[in-house]
Amino acid sequence: MKSAALPLRKRPQFVCQLCDHALRHPARRSFITTSTLAAPAIHRSAPASHGLLPRIPTRTFTTTRSMMDAGSGVEPGVERGQQQWDKMAVLKAKLADVEKRMYWIESSPKVESEAETLAVLRGLADVARQAIAIRTQQPFPAKMNIKQSSAGAILTMGRDVDDAAANVPERKAKPTSLSNLPSPSYLSSLALNLIKHPKVFLSSSVLELYIAFQRLVACPRTIPEALHLYAHKPVPEVNSSPPKYSKPSPKAARQAIPAKLADEALAAAIEAKDMPLALDVVEESYRAPAWRRHKMVTKLTVPGVLAALTPLGLYTIAQELSLYSGYIDPAMFKLYTFMGMSTYVLCTGTLGFVALTTYNDNHKRVVWRPGMPLLDRYMREDERAAMDRIACAWGFKEEWRRGDEEGEEWEGLKELVLLRGMILDKPDLMPGMNA
Repeated sequence: MKSAALPLRKRPQFVCQLCDHALRHPARRSFITTSTLAAPAIHRSAPASHGLLPRIPTRTFTTTRSMMDAGSGVEPGVERGQQQWDKMAVLKAKLADVEKRMYWIESSPKVESEAETLAVLRGLADVARQAIAIRTQQPFPAKMNIKQSSAGAILTMGRDVDDAAANVPERKAKPTSLSNLPSPSYLSSLALNLIKHPKVFLSSSVLELYIAFQRLVACPRTIPEALHLYAHKPVPEVNSSPPKYSKPSPKAARQAIPAKLADEALAAAIEAKDMPLALDVVEESYRAPAWRRHKMVTKLTVPGVLAALTPLGLYTIAQELSLYSGYIDPAMFKLYTFMGMSTYVLCTGTLGFVALTTYNDNHKRVVWRPGMPLLDRYMREDERAAMDRIACAWGFKEEWRRGDEEGEEWEGLKELVLLRGMILDKPDLMPGMNA
């Protein structure tokens, strides 16, 4: 009897059944991340052909501006530098043209017209504006490649590069150093040399453009010198060859600085926060002898003529009224009428003059010292208003803090105001000190 056949031994299997199942039934694994939904452009890398697990695909995406730049083949930084270089080249050419025109005015055998000087100053102002615009421009942000996630960045270790960005040809931008632009001090010196030239006539229009230009380039230190030249510089005769000059009278009324230009010059000094400069502007404009004579001509001529003709007019009226005197002696009636009307006009005119010269509602910190003649107050009101503007610009803005300022400049300003017949922060006029 044969023995029963023994069962064969079972075929050995892998220890890890999970790995066996993975090899027999490979499945595609994908990981969903937050950036999968937000990425506009997804680039999948080919899975590895070896290993138990397929390689985790990494995804990169670029910003909209980066995609546009990659498609156009121009990087933002390169394009930005190219634009700045072109602007600087145009600016240099324009400055060279202005300098050439300035040299032509100075070297011309005859005295050129005022329009040529105005054109040069306008050209310098245009160059200054363009230089300021180039300096104040901000560069575009550089292109950035943003990865899908931190895990993807660790796995790739920078081996995946954006195809579009990789195909962009490199272009080097030309140097755009801002030091190549004309400096404000250089442009200011050009304008000053122009108005100081003997062949250039410094009119009110030229002075107005010059002050505006110096305010534009923030170099107002030369404004007092220009104000001094306006009154003292010899006047050239237009189209005279060889040039002929006439010496003006610095104290003449027509040599006074126009009120609008004096106000702009003082505003430029206040903007620069330069108290000595502001005091120099006041000295060359409001305190100049030409300013006082100009105000006498413009402010006192008409009232003086009317005051001189008033007695004659009153006498004529009294003589006509004496014809209707009735039983009163006509001569006596004429005398009484003339004296009565003269007394009325004199008293009313005096009260009006006192009210006009003692008006102080516009006084803020600088007031007149007691005992100053009323006529001097009226003639020097512009000077007092200018000192008031300076005090308000350098002092505290809060009214309750006024009078607490300290420092050498402030103490010097108080002494200077006192020497000119004024008082800075009079105690009995300050808030809380009067009845």
